[in-house]
Amino acid sequence: MRKTLYLHIGHFKTGTTAIQQFLHLNPRLLKRHDLAYAETKREHFKHSDLAFSLYQAAGVQELMHGYAKQETPQQVWASVFDELRRSRQSGMIVSTEELIRLACFPQALNILKQIVEAAPDIDIKVIAYLRAPESHLRSWYNQLVKMGCKTPSYNAAISQKIEPVHYDYALALRPWISLFGAEAISLRPYSKESREDYVLFDDFLSIFGIKRPSRGVTLFSEDPNPRMAEDGVEVARVLQNVDAPRWVVKSTQDRFIAFSQGEQFQDLSVKGDPFEKVRCRTLAGLEQLALELPEFSEALAQLRADLPVPNEKSSEDGWHLAGFLLAELNTLRKSVVKQNMAFEKRLAALETQFPAKDTKPS
Repeated sequence: MRKTLYLHIGHFKTGTTAIQQFLHLNPRLLKRHDLAYAETKREHFKHSDLAFSLYQAAGVQELMHGYAKQETPQQVWASVFDELRRSRQSGMIVSTEELIRLACFPQALNILKQIVEAAPDIDIKVIAYLRAPESHLRSWYNQLVKMGCKTPSYNAAISQKIEPVHYDYALALRPWISLFGAEAISLRPYSKESREDYVLFDDFLSIFGIKRPSRGVTLFSEDPNPRMAEDGVEVARVLQNVDAPRWVVKSTQDRFIAFSQGEQFQDLSVKGDPFEKVRCRTLAGLEQLALELPEFSEALAQLRADLPVPNEKSSEDGWHLAGFLLAELNTLRKSVVKQNMAFEKRLAALETQFPAKDTKPS
């Protein structure tokens, strides 16, 4: 019986962790459809060693997450191939989004090519999910900060720091197409809706012609990899870049989020852009006045040319951050004043225990 290895390669931020947990929790479902989720090299529901062993052999140092195992990539992949050969199922799935980085490291690609050529008895198919670039980049930037990486501002991070596979999807998939052919690639779209009502799981199963049964399947609704709250991303990023302790980063971020929520006012009964409604009402009022007071129409026309304009987001964000810093300084000032008052009381109490300067010893 010829065997097939299915490589689920991500992309990052496309629900990969959720898919991995689903596969880990439902081996019986897979078995009923002649599939297995590889146990070899599976740690924390995923098979990252398949990628990291390649990158380590190629001398990669960035984003290796402390990987320093002694096994060669040939040994790592051979152990997975051996499990598949021994399996009663004809197909086996491995999953790690780290493999999507392969195009960035030509030496790692060459090593994998040699490994694959040494296993001609195994067919390999590739499953990749892609997310709209803008959404993907925002989410990946959030993830970098969440992981504690020293990260420049968004524009600099996207244009100068992150690996190009995050925005050049042709590059990301090129090695897989060249190794296994376009016919071996299953390309799937990912969106926010993919995480609703288990749509992502249903889509993944459909690749194998499986329909999720209504019973006998373990599901979970909680996001296994929630993103960092957007309000606190930049605060966390800046503090991490100056090597602030993690507890300082977390506590400051929490205070900033609480401050932000206090600064915002949201009337849920108002639909659409509230500021645009103000502009429209301002204009309507001036036009109505022009009808009621036609002799002043020329003066009113000048007023209509200068309607309210909302602040630029960058300006709003700047003042927002300044407000938070002022609040932090005020809190610090109060704390210092309070501690100073306590210190003065203790000092005064100590002074009363000593004799006055003009008192002669007896």
